[in-house]
Amino acid sequence: MSTKSLELRQQRAKLVDEMMDLTEKTSFEAESQKRWNELDTQQKELETRIKAIEGSEKLVAEMNSTDHVERTQPQADPRQATREDRNAVIAEKRASKEYDKAFDQYIRSGRPNAGVEELRLYTGLSEYTSGVDGEYLVPIGFQKELEIKLKAFGGMRNVCRIINTSTGNTLNWPTADDTTNSGEWLAEAGTIAQVNPAFGQVQFTSNVCDSKQVLVSIQLLQDSAFDVQSMLSDMFGIRIGRKINNGYTLGNGTGQPNGLVPGVEAYNDGSQVVTAVGANSTNNPGATALNSVNLIDDLDALITAVDPEYRAGAKFMAHQATLDTFRKQKDGFGRPLWNVSVSDGEPDTIYSYPYQFNQDMNQLPATASPPYSPYSVLFGNFSHYVIRDTGPVTFFVFQETYMATLQRGYIAFLRTDGQLLQPAAFSVLQNPTT
Repeated sequence: MSTKSLELRQQRAKLVDEMMDLTEKTSFEAESQKRWNELDTQQKELETRIKAIEGSEKLVAEMNSTDHVERTQPQADPRQATREDRNAVIAEKRASKEYDKAFDQYIRSGRPNAGVEELRLYTGLSEYTSGVDGEYLVPIGFQKELEIKLKAFGGMRNVCRIINTSTGNTLNWPTADDTTNSGEWLAEAGTIAQVNPAFGQVQFTSNVCDSKQVLVSIQLLQDSAFDVQSMLSDMFGIRIGRKINNGYTLGNGTGQPNGLVPGVEAYNDGSQVVTAVGANSTNNPGATALNSVNLIDDLDALITAVDPEYRAGAKFMAHQATLDTFRKQKDGFGRPLWNVSVSDGEPDTIYSYPYQFNQDMNQLPATASPPYSPYSVLFGNFSHYVIRDTGPVTFFVFQETYMATLQRGYIAFLRTDGQLLQPAAFSVLQNPTT
């Protein structure tokens, strides 16, 4: 942890202490509420700066290790090398500043860089394309930036297990359930019983999520001060991030992932669904107050519904507005549910468990516009929901299609799927709809 990061963490801890002092007052008057909101805004800004500083430090260290690749030996022509060697050579080129510069020229002009012939994308992982329309592999820096935005936007990719496959063929993931079986006491010369676990499989497909097209005028592209790469990574990352996070959370499995919430809801006749109690169970838009005792009951019930085997590494997930409400609450002994971390690598916790925001979860109390979703809080071990990506985000340039209006088109897409492997590893809070 850098000195700057540590200082910001300490500043944030002081702000949170003052927030806690305000909530301990007998009455939470308007002036106290106003001050609490001001402090909350400040601590959130510090949290964002801390994450940015620490994330940048890690990225710089990673990129520095890439920049210092030994270049004393002559590089082989990828077309004459084995696939493994060829991919290694191309990966090194993609990390270079020359490659990044050539990519910038490509997205501005739509034409290959004549001076960097090796940047031409080959097809079938074996042959180079020919002709002026040969596509380019996305530089590592650009690709990493897109991946970061995809992860940061919605929340699911921050906590779930992600695997990457080179092809989009159906992937069968075997499962086994042996939770109802145990060993036996065996008498001398007794017969050994045979009980097999329940085997099954989960199928992963490869759904396509695209960013929709972005059209940029030629005049704007020719402005040398305009950062085209940054603009595209922002647009594509947010657009795709919004859509795939919704699919991982609420998807119906038809041309999209099987969402985590529907999977938990449907499991074992709803045994993992916890019905909310008290003030936070109503869907009346005016009922915004939470009863601390009943909230603790709900959180306790969510934790209890998950087998202890899965609680190690478990987290809460909810809409940010719900988490903001939780952060104001105390348990029956007057202790705040929200615990702020001042250590590098240690997350903030609510009720002693880390938490992750997800804007596709319903708000608590249930005030969302129809279609109404009654599920507001998830709890569980998110490594048991698996996201499958087929290759990296793919980027295309439409060079001639829109030239009649002096524009160039861009699009990105990601082939991805999400499947719940073990519903018993999760529980979900249900708010009554009537």
